[in-house]
Amino acid sequence: PIVPAERAGTNSDMLRRLATTPLRRAIVAPRLGSRPLSSAVSAATQRFLDDAGCAVPVIKGPMYPGSNPELVAAVSAAGGLGVVQPISLTHLYGHDFREGLQLIKRLTDKPFGVNFTILENKKYKKQMDEWMHVAADEGVKFFLTSLGKPDRIVAFAKPRGIKIYHDVHTPRVAEKVAASGVDGLICLNDAMGGQTGNRSAEMFAEQLRGIGLPLIQAGAVADGADLRRALDLGYAGASVGTRFLATHEAQVTQSYKDAIVAATGDDIVWTNKLAGTNSSVIKTDQLAAGGLRVNALVAWLLRNRYTKTLTRTLMSPRRVNPRHRRDDGVARPLISRRLKQAMETYKKAAFDDQVEIWQAGRGVDRIESIESCADVLEGFRKGLM
Repeated sequence: PIVPAERAGTNSDMLRRLATTPLRRAIVAPRLGSRPLSSAVSAATQRFLDDAGCAVPVIKGPMYPGSNPELVAAVSAAGGLGVVQPISLTHLYGHDFREGLQLIKRLTDKPFGVNFTILENKKYKKQMDEWMHVAADEGVKFFLTSLGKPDRIVAFAKPRGIKIYHDVHTPRVAEKVAASGVDGLICLNDAMGGQTGNRSAEMFAEQLRGIGLPLIQAGAVADGADLRRALDLGYAGASVGTRFLATHEAQVTQSYKDAIVAATGDDIVWTNKLAGTNSSVIKTDQLAAGGLRVNALVAWLLRNRYTKTLTRTLMSPRRVNPRHRRDDGVARPLISRRLKQAMETYKKAAFDDQVEIWQAGRGVDRIESIESCADVLEGFRKGLM
């Protein structure tokens, strides 16, 4: 069974063990190495490869679950760009943030990135600032940012030579973010797993044509043919999640991996009951028993810009601490209590075979087996030959 790091001994012990095991040797010396792609790539793709320091234009998305150091390191070592989700690394997998980054560096000498979710909460902002400084201290040169305005992170990163790519889900958000000085955009489409986008990859690429930044397709890229199609649409690369969960290096349950392999696109459904926003998951009897959608009134409140944050808070059965209210009395949850509740559900699903709440995207149609990250990246590379 899969167990969090805190149940498997101290992280320091794990660092010492892994530094001398065959696992490290397998990760730092994959078959792919850093061989250049034989076919010509676009200027945008080359710009992304230069920004990320990788050989194949594929990012391992910052997943929750899916940020254990072994997975991040294996993707980077095989030629892609592994990205760490800090809350996943610390809260779910039980690592101290700095020790987790150092473990990745012991497992591979290739670059990797860190994701920062931007939330309007003083306590979280303080923690994020600490993580940013630690990441910079440890030599991380690629930040992937999500939600909110990235201006403050841009101001921190640019003088340090760190590249910033930001998640966007609409052209309007993309234009605003581009003006803030980011280096690229992660374009969330409606086929991705987890917190999903709202438009097709084709539509988004057309709407953002001429924006002047590398665009990364996020959603429905599971093999080399998918990656080739993404580049043909004008994307510079792809952010991949579900495919990397069905790998030997991912620390999630065998049931989760088997469900991804067995699923088809028709098994992927959206639910807004977990986090208050649409989440793309595999349809199971356990999930259906609780219902997939909130009622019509709550759905309207969740869509309204003035009520959506409060509504997500009230969807949680727990009361809001008075200290977590803004001056105007509106609830200001720590990470959003509904989101926090969803994170606990996903944590259980990562380690408990009996919890069948599995995030996944429509790329499951092309996932036929559980493979090593080296084999997955080799498939991506072959798609570009």
